[in-house]
Amino acid sequence: MLQGKGDAAHEAAVAANVAMLMRLHGHEDLQANAQTVLEVLRSGSAYDRVTALAARG
Repeated sequence: MLQGKGDAAHEAAVAANVAMLMRLHGHEDLQANAQTVLEVLRSGSAYDRVTALAARG
């Protein structure tokens, strides 16, 4: 999924959860948050970020 190849149900579940976490950190608009999450997931940049963090140890 992090490489932009997840199915819609999994993407929606992740987007809903992350949107709520974003709200806890000051991003109030849940719909906009979920859209941002979906864009990041579908772009594959989430995978790039995770692998970069893992490489740092």
